[in-house]
Amino acid sequence: MRAFWLLLLLLAPLAVAEIYKTVDKDGRTVYTDKPKTENAEKVELRGLNTVPGAQPLPDSSPASSFDSRPARVEYKIDIISPRSDVTIPVGQRDLAIAAVLQPSLEEGHLLVYFMNGELLEETTMSNIIVKDVPRGTHTLVVEAIDANGQSLGISPPVIVNVIRTVVKKNAPPKPTPK
Repeated sequence: MRAFWLLLLLLAPLAVAEIYKTVDKDGRTVYTDKPKTENAEKVELRGLNTVPGAQPLPDSSPASSFDSRPARVEYKIDIISPRSDVTIPVGQRDLAIAAVLQPSLEEGHLLVYFMNGELLEETTMSNIIVKDVPRGTHTLVVEAIDANGQSLGISPPVIVNVIRTVVKKNAPPKPTPK
């Protein structure tokens, strides 16, 4: 209830709206911007208490040499599995991707896995499994990003060839004239 009054007091000068107080049949007090009944009372709000800000000291100035931002981390990322130019055989449906990075992933940073430039997964894990990889040649890349999406390092691309069997269906029989 205090928060409501505080918010009401803060917004009153900006809104220049009128506020009405009504007590419903159950005895509950309701505040609205339009009178709901003839018994609605217009609420008069007090002015805001303000305190002038402190004047800056004449010789105070921000320290130009102090940098409050954390040092930017640069990761060295390598995909260790699968190896580049490897061929995934017919029977293997899933593809495990494992990466190593130096230094270790910091809090708030993510590894982003891409296949052919498309996002596979964002995670803090250094390995993932991609289910049912389609046949063809694929390029894998792992990138480290910070909480703002800024790149902190990217792996060299790894090329993977996936072989899948293709079952060709016979053409449907052509109808024969009778």
